[in-house]
Amino acid sequence: MQTKLLINRFLFFLLVIFFPIKVQANELHPRLFVTQKRIEQIQAAIQVPDSHHQQAFNALKTRVDQADWRIYDFPPDSGRWNYYRSYLAREAALLYLITNESKYAQLVYNTVYSIYNDPDPDNRLPDNNYGLSRAMIARNMAIAYDWAYNGLTIEQRNYLKSKINLALDEWENYRHANLENPQMASNWVAVCRGGELVMMLAVYEEENRSDRYIKLKEWLKTHIENAYGELGLSQEGIAYDGYAGTFLIPAIYALRSVGDTELDPYFNDKDFWKLIMYAGAFMIDKMGERSFLPSGVSSTGIIDEGWSSLLLASPPFHGASFYRYFYDYHMGINALGTPSEKFDERRGATIWSLIYYPENTPSFDPSRIFPRAISDRKRGAYFFRNRWQDENDKQVSIMADIDQHRNAWDQSEAFQISLLAYNTRYIIGPAKERSPDVFSALLVNGEAYTTSRTIGASDFFRSYEDGGYVIVDGGEKYNTLGVNNAKRHLFVKFNNVNNTALISTLDKIKDQETNTYTWQINLGDAKIDGQLNLSMEKQDNLQTFLLSGNNNSYLKGWIIYPQEAIVKLNDPLQVILSGEDANIWVVMVVGQGKPPTAITTGKDMATKLRIDNLLIYYDKESDRIKTFQFVDN
Repeated sequence: MQTKLLINRFLFFLLVIFFPIKVQANELHPRLFVTQKRIEQIQAAIQVPDSHHQQAFNALKTRVDQADWRIYDFPPDSGRWNYYRSYLAREAALLYLITNESKYAQLVYNTVYSIYNDPDPDNRLPDNNYGLSRAMIARNMAIAYDWAYNGLTIEQRNYLKSKINLALDEWENYRHANLENPQMASNWVAVCRGGELVMMLAVYEEENRSDRYIKLKEWLKTHIENAYGELGLSQEGIAYDGYAGTFLIPAIYALRSVGDTELDPYFNDKDFWKLIMYAGAFMIDKMGERSFLPSGVSSTGIIDEGWSSLLLASPPFHGASFYRYFYDYHMGINALGTPSEKFDERRGATIWSLIYYPENTPSFDPSRIFPRAISDRKRGAYFFRNRWQDENDKQVSIMADIDQHRNAWDQSEAFQISLLAYNTRYIIGPAKERSPDVFSALLVNGEAYTTSRTIGASDFFRSYEDGGYVIVDGGEKYNTLGVNNAKRHLFVKFNNVNNTALISTLDKIKDQETNTYTWQINLGDAKIDGQLNLSMEKQDNLQTFLLSGNNNSYLKGWIIYPQEAIVKLNDPLQVILSGEDANIWVVMVVGQGKPPTAITTGKDMATKLRIDNLLIYYDKESDRIKTFQFVDN
């Protein structure tokens, strides 16, 4: 092995002597993401005791000083050595800029050299193999080259630049269906095209490859316009938004670094930062992943990979203080976990936390200003959140799923609801699975998924001071499942006095045929961690269910209508009935401590349910679930 390394280095020495790669005289580095002024600001910020920058810097330095790519090995023993090496190289390069210690620049070179001379078992390289792999490694290598440039010898610079240019050459020959589709809604577009653009700018190749440069920007523009709704949610789901965002956002920022703001209006039109504020929880699972309200084919846990840190630079002036507050509890100094688990440590992404954290921006609690409910109308996605405080925050979502593009992940998620509260994933979605039992939606004759890419529609949305109301039309999806018309109402009301949330659904179905309808919720932690306990009893002739979660919490439900429905207390929890037209009305309360009891009056859809001082009823005239608050004498 040692002999092979010596031979390779000798051959490379001959190569650079006889066929030197000319470095442009006007190349100045670092070119991307940081300026000398920002480096000095970071250097000053890390001197502030117990500050965000000091803690993030120490976590990053602790990793890099081990000079071992295995520290980035996640998931363990995956064999993606070259991925991990590229993370190490990128973090070492930023350390070089901050400390000016040449050992970190040499670590960059040695690490990248090993990518080519001792590749991982799958031979993942920047110039060949799987498109997503080459984008990940090559983009990181290019950033490391740019940042470590002044600490490298001429020969080392030439070596790295030659490899980056080789990868750029090969990109022009690479083909994949997800990249060729004119809608360009797949995360592949952001990853591959965004990664290539960053590489090109890192080595000053935009003029030499001007035609390609123009195409890359056009492709990314099309991707931004088609893939994301107003909040930045895609049909693929929030985990794929985060993954794609770690390439798309650096591409936008890299363009800004060189004075090209062509894509800024399209990027700024999407409120990614608001999406993560409503969907991102202050919860962390056993794998160190942050919890999110699921969507698309995404589960509740994603690893951010730098997405949340990159978004620190995206809010407009009036939103920056609120996002900083959110970030501190989601990924920063106030987040759950050890320092080594914070600051976007996965995939060596703490670099973005150091670069973009707004240390001079004040932090404001969004709970005082932001609405309790928000919508992404293009996607048909609705999010509810009672506050931004801790792992006991209550977060609810429902999907209408009204936008669909080919050659991108998709899930038949109209009617899908989710609930995160009290460090418990009470109700979750199907992620990439298709079996009926993983949906928290309405099943028709035992089915919730359609093989064709059918979508739903949005009927109504309103945000209230203490919650909101959504009506989702089942649209094509439920027509395909065999019913003429299906609508789901979702009413959410947060009670700050007793720190509970009322969550009520009403499914209204019309058809000429007799079908079996199943209201169903997928009990996330019951299946994943075995932490939920189930029980059932009758109260005032109503069937109820009780789920016990973490932090002494509960989710209690009352089956208001129909009272004769069959309730299956399992995972998934089901309410089943048969008929042509049907209504299924369920009221749930999530809270801590002793679950409430209820008093009922009336019957059928005229039933009124009183829980403490709150009366819940259905108003036929307005076709809405409503509440009335009794005032204590």
